[in-house]
Amino acid sequence: MEPITIALVVLVVIGAFILGVTVSWLAKGYVEDYVENAAYARAVIHPEMMDANGNIIHDELLYLRKETDYYTEFDDED
Repeated sequence: MEPITIALVVLVVIGAFILGVTVSWLAKGYVEDYVENAAYARAVIHPEMMDANGNIIHDELLYLRKETDYYTEFDDED
């Protein structure tokens, strides 16, 4: 092989190694944060959201929303 080809192959291998280390180091932080948040979310689930066996209920949720009119003026009855 020619020396220029060997030099290019060595540079590509070193560059791929540096790129792999950098990407894995950055991804490690995201994975650790995800695992920590998932464990925290699992720990703080409300007991109302679980059945008798401790499994999460996947039914549709029913919620109430109070509609308030913030811009209504009250009549002064003096």
